[in-house]
Amino acid sequence: MPLPKDEMLTFAIGDIHGCFEELMSLLAVCDEIRGERSAQFVLVGDYIDRGPQSREVMDFLVGSEGKQNRPFVCLRGNHEEMLLRAADMERSDRDLMNWWGNGGEQTLDSYGIDDPVDFPSEHLDWIRALPLMKIEHGRLFVHAGIRPAVPLASQSEQDLLWIREPFLSSDLDHGLFIVHGHTPIRSRTPDLRANRLNLDTGACFGGPLTAAVFATSEAGPLMFVNDSGEISGPAALQD
Repeated sequence: MPLPKDEMLTFAIGDIHGCFEELMSLLAVCDEIRGERSAQFVLVGDYIDRGPQSREVMDFLVGSEGKQNRPFVCLRGNHEEMLLRAADMERSDRDLMNWWGNGGEQTLDSYGIDDPVDFPSEHLDWIRALPLMKIEHGRLFVHAGIRPAVPLASQSEQDLLWIREPFLSSDLDHGLFIVHGHTPIRSRTPDLRANRLNLDTGACFGGPLTAAVFATSEAGPLMFVNDSGEISGPAALQD
């Protein structure tokens, strides 16, 4: 599908998880695709943990929002939420071990520290300010998903950051097309359904880092691109 010439493009990027080199490669491909068009970049959360370069990812995002002609909209993921709890001086042992056991160890190594309370305050403040969702052009960008049949205003933070079922198996019309990550896709390709799109193609598990390209004229994606430069049209809808 040809890209529109006069519409702003939105590049939605899946879970990064400390894969800095992949992020840089993907952004370069996105810049080539957009050309002279105006564009924004919506990141659906999970910037840290598991991958080897969480510090580099965070340094880039905290310092790059709105710069280099790349407006970033960064959403909070459940791994950022786990870090905030682990970095709290009043944390429980469970808070600390839950984060550490879900990739926090690699993040500490990346930062060269032994305890999340020693995280740069600028990074923690940035995470605290991250929104949970973004709505535009018939789409809802969110980290994990939503609880089906629950009004958007009544969605819990827990669900927005953590939900899998019954969201993933729901074929309900949510009123908005949901763009999310959080659940790694075994096929390592975007999971496009009639009511949602999952962009977590498992970058930290050996898969690619993937972006979907959207225009303002329709809710669904125009194409997909990954950090290797592979470009494809929207996948066939699943049953």
